[in-house]
Amino acid sequence: MNKRNISGQRQMDFVSKFNFIREAGTDAEKKAAALIREELSSFGMDSRLEEFPFYTWEIRKAVFAVTEPYYKEYQAEGYIRCGNTPEEGIEADFVYAENGDEISLSHVKGKIVMVNEIVRKDMYLKLLKAGAVGFVSITGTPVDEGEDRMPKAAGIPQKLFDSLNERELIQGVGIHYLDALEIVTKGASRARLTLLQEEVSRTSGNIVARIPGTERAEEILTLTAHYDSVPQGPGAYDNMAGAAIIMEICRYFKEHQPRRTLEFIWFGAEEKGLLGSRDYIKVHESELDAHRFNMNVDLAGQLVGGNVIGVTGDSSICSMLTYLARETGIGMTTKNQIWGSDSNTFAWKGIPAMTLNRDGFGMHTHYDTVELLSAWSLERSAQLLCHIAESLAAIDSMPFPQEIPEEFKKQLDEYFGA
Repeated sequence: MNKRNISGQRQMDFVSKFNFIREAGTDAEKKAAALIREELSSFGMDSRLEEFPFYTWEIRKAVFAVTEPYYKEYQAEGYIRCGNTPEEGIEADFVYAENGDEISLSHVKGKIVMVNEIVRKDMYLKLLKAGAVGFVSITGTPVDEGEDRMPKAAGIPQKLFDSLNERELIQGVGIHYLDALEIVTKGASRARLTLLQEEVSRTSGNIVARIPGTERAEEILTLTAHYDSVPQGPGAYDNMAGAAIIMEICRYFKEHQPRRTLEFIWFGAEEKGLLGSRDYIKVHESELDAHRFNMNVDLAGQLVGGNVIGVTGDSSICSMLTYLARETGIGMTTKNQIWGSDSNTFAWKGIPAMTLNRDGFGMHTHYDTVELLSAWSLERSAQLLCHIAESLAAIDSMPFPQEIPEEFKKQLDEYFGA
C-alpha cells in the first residue's frame, strides 16, 4: 500500500550515507548532523542546529590480570562513573560469585568479585554491601570470534554515582565469556584490577525543522528520532532507520501542509542518556504547554520482525493507534508503559508520547549495518507513522487526555532521577 508518496528506497539511500560510527560529541556525529541538514535543504526545508554541551567519561586504562596461581592479563572494558583505582591498580583475592546470590556474596568481603551479568544498579549495591573491593562482569558466548570477542561493560547510574563519596565507589571491568571460562578452569585465586577514567566535556546537537500549521499553528506535534550511535557499530537499525522515517514524513508534509504545527527533531546524544531530548525540553520549556503528542521512532527497518508502539500516556491512546493502524492495514501491537527512548523525556514533562519500535537484530553491535535493513519495512513504518501524524494533525481536538497517568509519573521521576 502506498497511498502517500512514501519511498522505502529513498529511505535506504539516506541511511546508506551514514555507514559510520556516530558516537555523541565526536566529529563523526557532527558530520552526520551536517548530512541531515543537507537532506532537509534538498527539498526546501529550513533547519537549525541547537548545540549543547555534555559531560561524559573516557576510560584511560582498563586492565584485569590474574596474579595467582598464574599470571595473565585479559582484555577488559571499563565501567564508567565508578571512580579510579590507584595508578598501579588494586590487588586482592579473587572469587567467582556466579549470579551474585546471597550465599555467594557472603564470601566476597575484601575481594575482587566476578559475576555473570552486566553490573547495573542493583548488583552494584549488592557488591558494595558485601564489601567487594572490585568487580568483573562477563559478556559474550563460547562461540564468539573476531570482533565478537570484544568485552562489554556499562556505567553506574548518575544518580547512584552522585549519592556515593569517592571512598565508597568500587571499580569494575567487563571481560569476555571465553576468558572467564579460562579463569575459572585454571582456578584463579588472586587478581589485579586497574581502572583509570576522567570526565570530559563534549558538544552534541539537535536538528530541528518546523512546518507551521494552517489553522491550529499554536498546537505542536513532534516527530523525533536520534541519529547518534554507540561506539560499537554504525547504528543503522538503531537508529538511522528512525531518522530516515521521520525525514521521509517531513518530505511528505512539506508538500501537504498540516492543520497543526509539526516539529521534526533529530536528537543527538541519545545513547549517552537521552541528552538531546533532555536539552530540547529545557531550551523549549516555554513552548511545552503547546505540545500535544510526541511520535518517536527508535529501532526500525529490519525485514523480519513486528511493529510495537510503546505508549506513555492514557490507555485510550493505544486504542486510537490500533484503530488508525487498521486503516492502513499495517500490523502492529501496543504497550502502555514507559519506554527507554526519547519519548520518555516528553512524557516526563506531561506530554503524551509514543515510540514506534520494530523487532530486530544487532543493536549496539558491529552487525548493525544498512545491509540488514529493508526498503519494504522502512516504507511500511513510514506509512503507518505518517497516517498517525496526518490524522492527529487534522482532527478538531486531541482524542485523548493531555496528561500522564500517575503511575507513569512516578516511574519517570525514578527514571530521570528526579
